[in-house]
Amino acid sequence: MNGALNGIKVVDLSRLIAGPYCGMLLADMGAEVIKVEKLTGEDTRHVPPLVEQDSLYTVALNRNKRAITLDFRHQKSKDVLTRLFKWADIIIENFRPGTLEKMGFKTDQIHEINSSAIIVRCSGFGQTGPLKHRPGFDPIAQAMSGLMNMTGRSEDPPLLSGTSIIDYSTGMHAAIGALSALHHRNRTNRGQVIDVSLYESAVSMLVSAIPNYHLNQSIPKRTGNQDRYSAPANTYQTKDGWIYLNAFNDRLWLKLCKAMQMEDLATDERYENVSLRVQNVNEIDDIIQQWLAEYNREEAAELLDKYGIPCGPVQSVGDLLSDEHLREREQIINVNHPTVGEIPVSGITIKLSDTPGKIRYDPPLIGQHNQEVYLNELGFEEEEFNKLKEDGVI
Repeated sequence: MNGALNGIKVVDLSRLIAGPYCGMLLADMGAEVIKVEKLTGEDTRHVPPLVEQDSLYTVALNRNKRAITLDFRHQKSKDVLTRLFKWADIIIENFRPGTLEKMGFKTDQIHEINSSAIIVRCSGFGQTGPLKHRPGFDPIAQAMSGLMNMTGRSEDPPLLSGTSIIDYSTGMHAAIGALSALHHRNRTNRGQVIDVSLYESAVSMLVSAIPNYHLNQSIPKRTGNQDRYSAPANTYQTKDGWIYLNAFNDRLWLKLCKAMQMEDLATDERYENVSLRVQNVNEIDDIIQQWLAEYNREEAAELLDKYGIPCGPVQSVGDLLSDEHLREREQIINVNHPTVGEIPVSGITIKLSDTPGKIRYDPPLIGQHNQEVYLNELGFEEEEFNKLKEDGVI
């Protein structure tokens, strides 16, 4: 069965996380993605943790892609890029703004080569504006957007998220942009440029915080694992680990009181509505903590679930690998690394009923598909291909 994007051809010139993640999402849905790297491999290939000198970031982000090499700085690379751009439906790049232009390819020049090409540009701060020249990385976006300032405990410094959430959200915005542009191209046969940035992806996550500040001059405080607007909602320690629960409304608060066999709390005037419970959240948290300290994590989760209270154990990555739910849903799957064998990775998150995504290509080694792509896809003659190798272009 073909994927939903079967027949769509993608040139992925990007490196690090946001751009490659966009390319992976499209590849998972059936697009034919060619990953183009410098001769020593893109930057992320050398970032720990490593397996056989290959980064696990690369393993995770480049499945379903074929990999070729190209020295972007070589004078003969322009001919190769021209052929790639002519071949592609979608081009993904995340160079610093102006770099593609210095390589001799302004976006209008690419559209002269291929008028229907969709050009996805990921950057730290976007292709326009006073900050466009700055290099941008996920933590910088978290810091500048306000997200870091509202993450962590009130008594601690601003806190970075435990994973590169802005890189991944930017990759998703890029993929959504590409799919939107594809839909438009189906009607008009015209390509266009998608401009997404880490900074704006981070700001987009603030949602209500922006109008709330405008109207009330309210800056979100760091509240740790407590919810800002409801209570109880926090992590609590059990005998053998932590669990999170959220009884955010009056109905769930009553259920929690019943689960704790403390139904008198439900009629306590200090806790009779959400606003009052938020005001007295520390008292409530102390009560729940004392109660949950008598259970182990699994017992607590089963009891809370029995009463219909939203909850979940705080799991480690190790827990996920044995999670039956994730395995059944194929969210933890194995891919085959060319030198070390099977490696578990996160699976295909978007589940389509009629055209489900699937793993067609395992993560490639540097330049693994050079001969196949240059000769079969781009139409180079074998003599030309060998000359490109001799000259150090590929």
